[in-house]
Amino acid sequence: MSSPSPHHQILLLGGTAEARKIAEALAARDDVSAVLSLAGVLSQPPKLALPLRIGGFGGIAGLVQYIQDHGITTVIDATHPYAAQMSAHAVAACDQTGARRLTLWRSPWQSEARDDWTEFDDWPSLIAAIPAGARVFLAAGQDGMSALPPHSDFTVIARALARPNDLPAMVTLIKALPGKTPQEEADLFARHGISHLICKNSGGESSRAKLRAARDLNMPVLMIKRPPPPPPPCYETPELLLAAL
Repeated sequence: MSSPSPHHQILLLGGTAEARKIAEALAARDDVSAVLSLAGVLSQPPKLALPLRIGGFGGIAGLVQYIQDHGITTVIDATHPYAAQMSAHAVAACDQTGARRLTLWRSPWQSEARDDWTEFDDWPSLIAAIPAGARVFLAAGQDGMSALPPHSDFTVIARALARPNDLPAMVTLIKALPGKTPQEEADLFARHGISHLICKNSGGESSRAKLRAARDLNMPVLMIKRPPPPPPPCYETPELLLAAL
C-alpha cells in the first residue's frame, strides 16, 4: 500500500496510552499532518510533538464541520473503549464527510482460573450488588464516581487523576495512575482494607495489575461490561493500525 500524500490530514481522537503511541509515530513522519484531540479530562495533558486540541466538538454536526473546515482526510479513533458516544460520532461524521476512519479497539480482558468476576450491564445494577459494609476500590474513572449515590452503607476508595465536582462525601480519592505491578496494587488494597474491586473491562496491559492482585487476594471484582465495538475497520494495537494507515 502506498504512503499517504504529504497533504494527508489526520485527526487523532486520543485519551489512551495507545493514542500517545500513535501520536508519537505520526509526529515522526513528514508525509502526514496530524492533530491530537483530547476531551479535556486531564488537567495536565501529555506533551507531544503533535498540535493539541482540547474539548468536545459539539456533537456529530460539530465534528462534521471540523473535518470539513480542516480538510481532514482520515480520522483515527483511539479513544477509550467506553467512550462509546465519541466513537459513534466519529462513525457518523466519517460516513457524512467521506473521511477515512481507523479505530483502535483493544481486546477485552478474559477471566482466568481463580478470578471472581461478576459483570453488569450498567452502574445502577452494579452498585445495587455491593454488599453492606464493603470497602470498595473504585478504578473506573469519572463516570464510575459520578454514578455513586450521595450516601450508602459501603465505603469507597477511588483512584483518578482529577476530582469530579460532585464527588460524594463518602469517597476517599487517590490521585494517581494505576499501579505497575500486582504487588503494588495488592499493597494498596491492604493499606485501605479493600474487600471488593470495581472497574470496567477496559482491556490492555497498562491497568491489568489490579485484576491480578484481586485474583491473588481472592477478592471479588464487580465489572461493567464492555460496550459493543464500532463498525470495522478496527485494529487491536497501534502497530496494526499504523500499518493499515
